[in-house]
Amino acid sequence: MPPKAGTAKPTGIKKSIIVPSKVYTKDSSSTIKPEDIEGVEETEITAQISVPTEGGWGWVVVAASFLTIFLLDGVYFTFGSIYHDMCDDLKVGESVVALVNSVAVAVYFMGGPLVSALINRFGFRAVCMTGSIISASALLCTYFVVDFVTILILYGLFGGFGACLCSMGSGLVVGFYFEKLRSLAMAISSIGSSIGIMIMFTVNSYIVKLAGWRLLVLMQSGLVGLIYFLAMTFRPLLSLTVTTVVDEPTRTVAYLPSLAAIKAAPSKTKREGVMPSAAERLFSAVSNAHFPTAAAVIGESTVPTPTQAGPSTAVASRLTLTAQGPQSGISRRQLKQVQSLISKSKSRVSVKDDNAEKAIEININIEEPIKRSVFQRLFHWEEHVPQARPMYRDDAFYDGRLDKLPAYQKSKMETAPEARTGLEYQMAVSRAVTAADLSEKRGVFTTAVRRILATMMDPKLLRRLSFILLCTSGFFTYLGYLVPYVFLPDRAKSEGIDPAHCSIFVSVIGFANALGRLTIGALAMKLNPVYLYMAVCLISGTAIISFNFSFNLYYVYVICILFGFHIASLSCVRSVVLVHLFGLDMLTNATGIMIMFQGLGSLISTPLSSILKNSFGYSVSFYVAGTLVLIGGIVLIPVKKLNEREKKKMSMKDVPPKQPTITTTKDQ
Repeated sequence: MPPKAGTAKPTGIKKSIIVPSKVYTKDSSSTIKPEDIEGVEETEITAQISVPTEGGWGWVVVAASFLTIFLLDGVYFTFGSIYHDMCDDLKVGESVVALVNSVAVAVYFMGGPLVSALINRFGFRAVCMTGSIISASALLCTYFVVDFVTILILYGLFGGFGACLCSMGSGLVVGFYFEKLRSLAMAISSIGSSIGIMIMFTVNSYIVKLAGWRLLVLMQSGLVGLIYFLAMTFRPLLSLTVTTVVDEPTRTVAYLPSLAAIKAAPSKTKREGVMPSAAERLFSAVSNAHFPTAAAVIGESTVPTPTQAGPSTAVASRLTLTAQGPQSGISRRQLKQVQSLISKSKSRVSVKDDNAEKAIEININIEEPIKRSVFQRLFHWEEHVPQARPMYRDDAFYDGRLDKLPAYQKSKMETAPEARTGLEYQMAVSRAVTAADLSEKRGVFTTAVRRILATMMDPKLLRRLSFILLCTSGFFTYLGYLVPYVFLPDRAKSEGIDPAHCSIFVSVIGFANALGRLTIGALAMKLNPVYLYMAVCLISGTAIISFNFSFNLYYVYVICILFGFHIASLSCVRSVVLVHLFGLDMLTNATGIMIMFQGLGSLISTPLSSILKNSFGYSVSFYVAGTLVLIGGIVLIPVKKLNEREKKKMSMKDVPPKQPTITTTKDQ
C-alpha cells in the first residue's frame, strides 16, 4: 500500500520527493540527428536545484552579509583617510602610494571570475572564511612592513584578493536564500557598503590623527578577521537533484561540444558543426551556455490533464527530487520546507479532479533530531554539500525583482496547475550538471571551477558593439570613480575648509550612496535601465567637475550628496542593464567580462589622478576624473538602438544559440 501524500516513510526510497508525471520521447521526425552534428559528444547529465528558505535563517545571512560588506568597504574604500600619513611614513610620492589602493580595488573586481569559480567548487562559506584569513593576515603583516613594494604586494594583491573572496561570497549568497523577497534582501545587504564608508571614514580619520596609519591597519586586520565568524552563518542550502524515473532504468544525456575533437579533421559527411569557444579550449570545459536548464532536462515531462484525449504513447514516469547532503537523510525542518513550497503552489489553483489530491507522494528518510545544548544549537556546523553547484544558475548575479524576469513569468505560465511544485523558477534558471562533474570530490581546478571560468571569460559577447560600448563605459567610469573618495578631504582642506568637516565629506557620500542604491534600484524596475544608467553616469561626472566651482561649505555638502546618490548605479543597476540588453542566460558571461574592465579602470584611476594633481593641481585632477565619468555616460547613448539592431539581425539570420540535444535512453 503506497504511503499517503505528505507522510514520511522510514524505509524504502531514500531521500526522495516524488511527483507523478510522464516522459515523452524526442521527436523522431527531426531532420538533423545528433550523430549528424560534428564536434559533439554524448554526455550524461542531471538537473540540480537549490531550495530557498524564503525567510527564517535567511535573514541571519542577510545581517551577516551586511556586516561583512560593511567591514570590507569600510576598509578598502576609505584609503583616503590614511593616504597622506602613509606617504609621510614611507617617504615615497603620493602617486606611488595611490597605487596600493588601486591595486587592491582592481584585484577586488578582477578576481571576480576566479572567486566565482571557487564558490562553485567549495561553497560560499568556505570561500568567505578563507578570504577573511588571507585579507586579515595581509593587513596584519602590513603593520610591520617598512618597504613600499612589500606593502604593495601584501595590502594590494593579497589584501585585495582576500577582500574579493569575502565580497563575492557574502554578496551572492543572499540571493540563494530568497525568491520573492530577493531584491529586498540583496538591497539590505548591499547598503552595507555605503554605511561602512559613511561610518568608517570618519572613525579611520580620527584614529590616524590619534595614533597613525599603522595602528589603524592593525585594527582593521582584527575587524576583517571577524568576517571569519560572520561567514559561519552561510549554511549550505538544501540541494535537490531532479531526475525522471521510468519503469525501466534510464539515463539522460546531452550532446555537448567535444573538447577532445578540436584538432580533428572536419568530416565531409557531417551536416553541422559545433566548435568550442576560445575560453572553453583554454579552460578545457564546456560553458554554461551549452547546457540545458533543469526545466529543459525534464521539459518532456508533463502531467496528463482531463482534456488530453486518446491513448498516450508516453513512457510512464515520476519526477524525483533527491536531496543531496552529507547526512543519510534530510531533517524534518527541510522536509517541512519542501512540503510547504509544494502545498503553497497547489493552493493557488482550484483542483477539480479527485485524483489531483494525490498528485504529490512523498517517500523520504528523515533524520531524527539530535539533542544539543543551547551553545551547540547556536553554533551547529552543517557540512558543505560537495555536489552543490550554485554558480550554474543563470541569475546568480541578478539583484533585481525576479517577477520582472521573462524566465520567472514563463516558468509560472508554462507549468500546468496540477504539475506545480513551487520550484519551477529554480528549475528554469539552473543549468544541468554532468555526472562526471558531480563525481569529482578532490582537487581545486575541477570541472566545477573550469566550467565557470569558461563561462565568465567567454569573449563571444565582445563581438557585439553594444557590449563593447557598455564595457568601455565601465572602464571610463571607474577611471574617475575613486577620485572623490581619495582626494576630496585633502582638496577641501587645502582650500581652507575646517578639517572637522573635511573628514565628514566622504561619510556624506556614503550616506547618499545608501539612499541612491535603494532609490535607483527601485527606479530601474520601472524605467528603462539603460537610459537610467546613462543619466546617472552623466550626473555623477558633472558632480565631480562641480567640486571645482565653489568651496562654500554647504555647496560642497550638496555636491557630495549629488555624487554619492547617483554613483550608486554602478553596482545596483549593472545586472539589470545586462539582463535587459543581453538576456538572463548571458548575465554570468557579461558580468565576468564587465568587471574586468571596471577593475582595469580602478587600477589606473588614483595613480593617474595623483600624477595630474602633482603636475597641475587638484582642479585638473577633478576635471579629468569628471570628464572620464561623463565619457562613460556619453558612450551609452547609442547602446539601446545598437542592441535592438543586433537582436533584429540575429533574428533575421535565424541563428539562435545552439541548445544541446537531450535524450532519454534505456540502460542496457
